[in-house]
Amino acid sequence: MMKTMRTTWLVAAAAIVLALTAACGADGASDEGGDDAVQGAPAGEFTSGERDGVAVAPDVAGSAGGAGGAAAPETGGGPPSGSLPPVLDRKIIMTATLTLAAEEVSQRFEDVANIAAGAGGFVASSSFGFRDDEQVASVTLRVPGTEYQRVLGELRKLGEVRSEQATSNDVTEQFTDLESRLRNLQRTEQQYLELLGRAQTVDEVLVVQDRLGQVRGEIEQVQGRIQLLEDQVDLATITVHLEPPAIAQEAADDGGLWSPGEAAERAWESSLAVLSGAVTVGVAVLVFSWWMVPLALAAAAFGRWQMRRRGA
Repeated sequence: MMKTMRTTWLVAAAAIVLALTAACGADGASDEGGDDAVQGAPAGEFTSGERDGVAVAPDVAGSAGGAGGAAAPETGGGPPSGSLPPVLDRKIIMTATLTLAAEEVSQRFEDVANIAAGAGGFVASSSFGFRDDEQVASVTLRVPGTEYQRVLGELRKLGEVRSEQATSNDVTEQFTDLESRLRNLQRTEQQYLELLGRAQTVDEVLVVQDRLGQVRGEIEQVQGRIQLLEDQVDLATITVHLEPPAIAQEAADDGGLWSPGEAAERAWESSLAVLSGAVTVGVAVLVFSWWMVPLALAAAAFGRWQMRRRGA
């Protein structure tokens, strides 16, 4: 009976911790409320007694808040959890796309790579090809965010800018929410470790280890998303399309308004091309099959002679 009661209380405590962790992850603002509720409580310390030999936390959210209050000085005087940082500390993902008309595409490609290397960046990907017997290239650069504007200015000098698109995506709020969720999950992990240390039976150990594995999996996922955002923020992405002036001008002309006259002219030229091809094929067949005419006449004469002979 005592073993069953201990296992039941341990399962209940683990379920409460997991449920409150999910609620805290959905609402990062709960971190501030926990700090005010249990100011001065040691991190990971339970405030209640033990039930059947297993410690049970009556208010897991309050215990998590106490851990948050202890970790607050690590931010270096930064903004409290749930609030956005000032403008200078905001997380912004910057991307740009340039189309340049250049005479020597291969030389300009080397210049683009040198500009990226000079700014402390690198060439993430590149491709070469041909369009109408003219060489074209595309280069994707990753450069530090602090060098983003300067690199764009250097790239514009490599040729005539045919088109340019630049975007910036502010992910500060998403980044702050992920950090808050990570702190809550780490506090929950610590509480499960404490419960694991107090477990006295195999069933209790298995239950806590199962919950602990789930929390650690969520921690790894959140850390991966934070790392991805940090990489995108620290390194801006710039894609450069290099084209000869003739192809660039043709692309610009094709981007204009649709004209019925131009459409009819292109259709007429296409029909003449098809007709010319058909005539060429007919003449070629006639020229190469001239030797078949005598054979056909001889076969027809032989057939008539055979018919007359049978009739006689």
